[in-house]
Amino acid sequence: MTRPASCLARATALLGALALALPNGTALAATMYSTPASYMGAGTFWGPGVIDETPLFGVVIRGIGFSSRLNFVTPLRNNGALPPNICAERELGGEPHGTLSDGVTRINEAVDTCAFELNGVRMLAAIIDGGPHEGRQVATTLDDGTMIMTMDFALDMGIGKTGVVKMQFYGTTGEVTIPTSLQTQIGIQGGVDRAGKLPAGSKLRGRLGDYNGDGLLDGAIVVAGNLPLESIFMPGAPYALIRYFETDIPWDGKLLGSLPRPAGQSGEEPPPLAVEAPAAGPAAEVRP
Repeated sequence: MTRPASCLARATALLGALALALPNGTALAATMYSTPASYMGAGTFWGPGVIDETPLFGVVIRGIGFSSRLNFVTPLRNNGALPPNICAERELGGEPHGTLSDGVTRINEAVDTCAFELNGVRMLAAIIDGGPHEGRQVATTLDDGTMIMTMDFALDMGIGKTGVVKMQFYGTTGEVTIPTSLQTQIGIQGGVDRAGKLPAGSKLRGRLGDYNGDGLLDGAIVVAGNLPLESIFMPGAPYALIRYFETDIPWDGKLLGSLPRPAGQSGEEPPPLAVEAPAAGPAAEVRP
């Protein structure tokens, strides 16, 4: 997956910006919602590899701090085993610790993620400390209206360090391309060059604006990447996802990052997610 250096540089520059100030000087601590009960639902995960599409787990991000109107950071909050604990720890049972099952990696408890069931296995999903983001979730909006969201992410099967899969999360309301497997990229056998039913080379596009006309910001973030080769399941395989979200951030109704449409086509906006097949593949597919 391509990560534009300029986008990452701008996102990294926001890591220390925790104070919130809107243009009119109003203080705001915003919340982002992406749950099954949301307007568009939580979203869909494809892969890794041959695994079919899976509904995404819910997440609520609280205490978002802004450096400008659409550039924000969710700082790391972790008080160990004390409440509040993230939804996934509550759902999976057992004694909460505020860390992954390795007993070391801290969870950002401001990003309230629920458990993720993937290929019949229930696991904890979390934004974590210990990576380049130092536990923070970072978002910045570029001049063309594309929002970039980055963080350090983990899936934890609850069996200790061996069952923890750590990944860098790079999401955008723009466009991503599903990569080939890491095996294919380094020229060895055994790779699976697809994410569920979406072959490598497929493009996903999100958007940013106001879907439901309530005057508040919402959108769709798309992600495509690979599981690390050290993962104990589907190592090196590509995955993709669409994450729908709503917020309590006031919005003026202007649509940013609207989906492309065929030349000459007019009428209603396209659906909130577009999936375009590889050039050599079948016709482009559009999914609601």
